[in-house]
Amino acid sequence: MESFLQVVQMVALISASALCVYLIITLVKLNDLFGMLQKDLGEISRNAKPVFENLNVITEKLKSISTKVDEQANMFRDSMESFRMLAENVLEFERRIEQRVEEPIIRVTSILGGLVDRFTSLFRRPQTPQ
Repeated sequence: MESFLQVVQMVALISASALCVYLIITLVKLNDLFGMLQKDLGEISRNAKPVFENLNVITEKLKSISTKVDEQANMFRDSMESFRMLAENVLEFERRIEQRVEEPIIRVTSILGGLVDRFTSLFRRPQTPQ
């Protein structure tokens, strides 16, 4: 029985040793993986800095462009408002002129028409019946 226990102990020690060797190999691989991950993260952070700086510049330029577009849109809207007011003023001026001039012109034309009719009736020959 004692030899059986010694065999079992030897098998257990060999198994524990194999497990330790496997864990050492796995930990070495894991350490290499973490080293590569650290290297990749360092490279990403190094490359990301210029990208973020460019993104900041682009954002500032877009902000400036949108401000200028807003200013131009406001100027265009103000110009259209001025044009609309000018058109309304021209229409109002036309209405006032029409109100002030139309009636006197109608009177003058009717007077002239009457004078022409009378003048032509004076010189018209009486027609003889045939």
